[in-house]
Amino acid sequence: MRNRWYKGNLHTHTSLLGSTGPESPENVVRWYGSHGYHWLAITDHNVLTEYETDELVMVRGQEVGKHMPSGNGPIHVNGFGIESSVEFVDLDEKVPTMQASIDGVLAVGGMASLNHPNDRDSFTHEHVLQTTGASFVEVFNGGGPSKNNEGGDGRPNTEEIWDSILSGGQRIYGIATDDAHTYDEFRPDRANPGRGWVWIRARTLVEETILEALSLGEFYASTGVELTDVSATPSDLSIKIQENPGESFDTRFIGRNGRVLAEQVGLQPRYVFEGDEGYVRATVLSSTGSKAWVQPVFLTSYE
Repeated sequence: MRNRWYKGNLHTHTSLLGSTGPESPENVVRWYGSHGYHWLAITDHNVLTEYETDELVMVRGQEVGKHMPSGNGPIHVNGFGIESSVEFVDLDEKVPTMQASIDGVLAVGGMASLNHPNDRDSFTHEHVLQTTGASFVEVFNGGGPSKNNEGGDGRPNTEEIWDSILSGGQRIYGIATDDAHTYDEFRPDRANPGRGWVWIRARTLVEETILEALSLGEFYASTGVELTDVSATPSDLSIKIQENPGESFDTRFIGRNGRVLAEQVGLQPRYVFEGDEGYVRATVLSSTGSKAWVQPVFLTSYE
C-alpha cells in the first residue's frame, strides 16, 4: 500500500470550552467531515475532549492555557495525542509558563504546539529558544484578526518567528490551523473553520499514524495550496503542486536566518542543497493569495 495524503485540523473548539465554543463536538465533527477532512483534533481549553465517531479519525487534544494569564499575554500550548488532561500553571512569566505547559503535555505522552505567537504579544522566538520540548509552532492561525499572522507595529510575521526559532537551533515544525470557535456566522473577523490545515502522509489513517507523521515532519501546512508530492533526498528538496486553471505559483526556498535561497515559478520547483544552508524549507504562494508551507530539511547541526 502506497502512502496517501490525509487532510486534518489541529486546533478546534467546541461547546465544552464554555463561553466561546458554541457548537457541540458532534456538530463540529459533522462540519469537518462534510468539508473534505479526514481527521481532526478537538483542542478545548484545559479539558481533554474524547469524542468517538465514524466520520473522522480523532486525535486526542487539549489547549493548555487561559486567555490572559497574569503578566504573560495568552500563553497557549496545544497537546496532541495526550493520555489525560493537562493542568495549566501560571508562573507569572512567559518562559516558565510556556515550559510548564510543554512539560505537562510531554508528561502525558503528547506532542506540544506553541499557539498563535502574535496574538496580543503571546511570545517571540527569544522566549521559545529558552524552552525545550515543543514540536510545532503555528505559522498560520485562522482565528481572526487578533492572531496577527502578518505582524506589524514592531512584530515580525509568524514565518519570520519560525525561521528565527529554526535558526536558533530548535528543530520545530510549522503548522496551519483554524482555531475555530464559530461555525454559523462566517465573517473575516470571526474564528471560522476551514482556513488553515495540514496534510499528513501515511499508509493508513489511525491516530497512531497521524501522530507518527506529525512527529517525523511528514506533512505540509496550507491555507489552500494543494501539493501532490514532497520529496527530500540527501541532495535536494522537490515539490509537485496541484495544477488549477488560471492559478500560478511562486515557490521560495528558505534557509537559515530566513534567507531566500531560490525563487521559482511553476508546478515542480526543486532546490539542490549546497550543504551550508543549515536547513531548507519552502513556502508556496498562489496567485489567489493562499499558501503552503513545506517542512524544513535539516542539513547540519548548528547553534
